[in-house]
Amino acid sequence: MDKNNATKNDENEEIISQAKTTAIKHLKDKYELDVEITEEKILPAYIADEVRLKGNVIGSKDQYFNITVNYKTNKTSNFAMSPDLVKAIRDKGYEPFIKKK
Repeated sequence: MDKNNATKNDENEEIISQAKTTAIKHLKDKYELDVEITEEKILPAYIADEVRLKGNVIGSKDQYFNITVNYKTNKTSNFAMSPDLVKAIRDKGYEPFIKKK
């Protein structure tokens, strides 16, 4: 592997690591969920400065989700979740489909 590829791989790993941290913190802070990330994909820069993540609540594979993190702003978006996760969030007293202004 040449030096440019090694540098790019290091940058990508750093971007993915930061995106995972952001997503995990967001879900913990907003819904009191302990989650694990099971898949990640950096979108090509010409599409968006984003990492798409898939995961689930730790110990509960039926409570899964997808979330996107913008690695330039550290903002989350496109949060999609399984029906089991919607129920678990509601059981904690949160309504996941209400946007706060």
